[in-house]
Amino acid sequence: MIQVKDLFLSMEKSRVLFFISHLIYNMILFIFTILIAKLLGPEKWGEITLFSLIATYSGIFTLGINNGMGITLPINIGKKDNLFCKKVLSSSKTSLVLSFIPIILFQFILLNYLNFSLNEVFILFFFTVSIQILSYFKIFLRSYELFKVFSYTYFIQTFSLFFGFLILKENPNYLIILTFANLSASAFVGLNKFYVKSEWKIDKEIFIKIFHIGLPVMMAGIVGELLLSIDRLVISIFLDNYQLGLYGFSSNFFKGIRIIGIAVSIITLPRIAKSYAKKNKNQMLYHAKIQQWLSFALMLIASSISGILIFNYVPILMPNFLESINISIVLLIVATILPLSFYPNILNIIGKQKFYLFTQIFIIVFNLTISSIFIILGYGIEGVAFGSLISMILYIIMIRYFGIRALKKLKF
Repeated sequence: MIQVKDLFLSMEKSRVLFFISHLIYNMILFIFTILIAKLLGPEKWGEITLFSLIATYSGIFTLGINNGMGITLPINIGKKDNLFCKKVLSSSKTSLVLSFIPIILFQFILLNYLNFSLNEVFILFFFTVSIQILSYFKIFLRSYELFKVFSYTYFIQTFSLFFGFLILKENPNYLIILTFANLSASAFVGLNKFYVKSEWKIDKEIFIKIFHIGLPVMMAGIVGELLLSIDRLVISIFLDNYQLGLYGFSSNFFKGIRIIGIAVSIITLPRIAKSYAKKNKNQMLYHAKIQQWLSFALMLIASSISGILIFNYVPILMPNFLESINISIVLLIVATILPLSFYPNILNIIGKQKFYLFTQIFIIVFNLTISSIFIILGYGIEGVAFGSLISMILYIIMIRYFGIRALKKLKF
């Protein structure tokens, strides 16, 4: 049984600092996002939502390099195989940079088809690249458990948001400011003395190993993002940019609450991976339980406060988004119950991504079907939100079922 005190005392000072810095940055980012959404209005914010989705799904061209590194690196750090770890870093960063070629080709073709300008193509491309580069450095910091440096990285991002906004205050471009913040943080890590330098070289054997591990994890991650964004994709197909902007505004509250769970996951994932490397199932479950209950408790508190603020202040400060209130509340509930799925990190680490992937694909099809039916029946974007809630409840049930089965068969 996990004691309440264990939820908070299990983290040393560097992890607590990381957790605080992660929340501060994302809180500032959330406020910044809401302000930009207010300035742009629902229709223009719908375009930003679409660009963010394209940036996310462009990650498929990386072939899961960052994902494979995120699992291979901490496991081999646990084995104290420093030479292998350097080769992992070298192969990962070189492969990642090469993946930028198909990314820009894909985005150029897609945005040209959608009648966006060449300037917007480059803005989206550099935004996508900044996400991938920063992801590489953050995986490095997480794997080596350099949470103090990780904290400073978030502070750099926070400062860069303010600085970028001041420079572009006359005509603030959301994606350009985020790109600047991401690249500033990446430069800080890359130039830090704690960063393990590696060659620009691909080791064929290690690349294949990373690819075999990372591709299924990436596909599960992409499918996971699709699971969490299928509602917006359905709206973009059936409804207009105005409706997408309203729903995209509400989804900001979902993402705002979800960052708490992500922060806890970043802290606990290396420990789960190292427990697996040491063949200690009980320790794996211990850290997974800490992740689940700490995330759920904090997200429940944050969602309750957010719900009160939405009801009281959106009608006054943002009347253009009045129709988003009910949707925002439903999506807050969806975000809050997400940690109860418990097993995703464990399934990825023990190599049972197929169960995770199957569940996600099934739920995507289910959500796509039920949300489309709600729209056809005339329930609009509120129907889509309730479709997401029903889908998430089913997702949690299925993931827990497959996770229990997988652990029963796990033998050390």
